[in-house]
Amino acid sequence: MLVVVAAGVLAYGFHDLQEADFLPGLNDKAFDISGTIPPDSWYGTLLKGVFNFQPDPTVLQVAVWLLYLIPTLMLFLLPAGLGQRRTSPTPARDA
Repeated sequence: MLVVVAAGVLAYGFHDLQEADFLPGLNDKAFDISGTIPPDSWYGTLLKGVFNFQPDPTVLQVAVWLLYLIPTLMLFLLPAGLGQRRTSPTPARDA
């Protein structure tokens, strides 16, 4: 869950950079579900507070969110020790 929250914070930061005119594409919306999830509703506010959810993200926000989330989740969910060689334990020697 923390990885999803971090991806949302990163995407929100890119949106702020777009609002400050450091990055282009502020008017290029990926989708708009403001009618389904109004930002001023209680559940819209809850989603915004927990996940940094925005009902009308830009294409850049969605791209940054996915480019962070997918590789990070893949690395997080890989089994521990993947790629390490397994060796048989060496027997204890009597001194």
